[in-house]
Amino acid sequence: MATYRAIVPYGPEDRRPWSAPAFPVAEYRRRVAAIQSRMAAGGLAAVVTCSNRGDPGHARYLANFEAGPGETCVVVPASGEPMLTTNWLMHGEPMHTMIWTTWLHDVRPADRAGFARTPDTTVAEHVADRLREAGVQGERVGVAGGATLPYYLMDELRARLPEATFVPADDTVLAVRAIKSPAEIEMMRVAARISGRMHEAALNALAPGVTEQAVMAAAHAAGFAAGADALAFDTAVASGPRAGLKHCAPTDRVMREGDLVFLDMGAVYRGYCADVSRSAAVGRAGPEARRFLDAGLAMFETVLAAARPRVAVVELIAAARDVAERTGFAEDYMPKGFGHGLGCSLFEQPSLRPISAAVLEPGHTFALEPMLIRLYFGTACVEETVLITPDGAEALSGCRYRAW
Repeated sequence: MATYRAIVPYGPEDRRPWSAPAFPVAEYRRRVAAIQSRMAAGGLAAVVTCSNRGDPGHARYLANFEAGPGETCVVVPASGEPMLTTNWLMHGEPMHTMIWTTWLHDVRPADRAGFARTPDTTVAEHVADRLREAGVQGERVGVAGGATLPYYLMDELRARLPEATFVPADDTVLAVRAIKSPAEIEMMRVAARISGRMHEAALNALAPGVTEQAVMAAAHAAGFAAGADALAFDTAVASGPRAGLKHCAPTDRVMREGDLVFLDMGAVYRGYCADVSRSAAVGRAGPEARRFLDAGLAMFETVLAAARPRVAVVELIAAARDVAERTGFAEDYMPKGFGHGLGCSLFEQPSLRPISAAVLEPGHTFALEPMLIRLYFGTACVEETVLITPDGAEALSGCRYRAW
């Protein structure tokens, strides 16, 4: 087995004093066991999960490791211990890249393409080695996170294991991640509450003469003071005519009396993402703006009241569309903007897309955001991080819905 050469020792005993898992190890082992159970049902000898900065969810969920640029894979064999391999190494040092945060014993750093003239190790080599150690040769191997896996890495993996059959396995892993454990739900609650505080700070900052950037600054200060580890996505503050574009980076535009404003921001807490939006007015909104915003709120409240276990997502989408039509805003209704699953990634299961076949279950967490948008006018959208409970649905941020 090839070994990565580093100046700072990074073996299990070197990492142990610094280890900082977000959950007890038993919680991570439960997750691995749940995936192994699904693998057995699907006839898979192993699953290789892939993560990067664009979608760090699998590595967060399984290994408590924050994937960055480059590639990070966690190999879960049908039996035995998982293995983490990554070429996300700041100036080539695993211990300088928070590799010590993972609970996993088996960690194999690798060279990254373009950083070494003759690489000692590669991510694909480590994945292939671990699969061979698990006795996986000519069997079916699932790949989860294929959208983030570069072609060159998959090409090398196939060359190193020519007898293996690689098949998509996103549903195998995402189905386990979709149902949150009690420990995960608590993390989601904290992430959502922090996001709610960010929005309250932003709403309180809205006033004539204030810039969009000043509103963002107030929100970020409140979020990090409340314990946010990071932002879940780029913050949006869009005012005046730009509010009808919905997602806009804050600028130095000065807000005016009567402007409509769209806010969208969320916090990450211990690897879990929240997503919250609010529509508001600077000062007093005009009659048409109030009617518009009232309709957006009515859509959200109608859907939230109807959401519960055993309800199909398409039924909720139909309920939102019905409100838009009854209130006279059918032309402003955005049929493809309804929401998305939340957890270790910003977008995961359950799917809330118009073609979704998902049926809600207790433990599902998602961003619910039925929306009305009119170009040059504004956005009417209340978005919440929602938990499906045994009896219904719970909005988690604690932020007021009405700000007009």
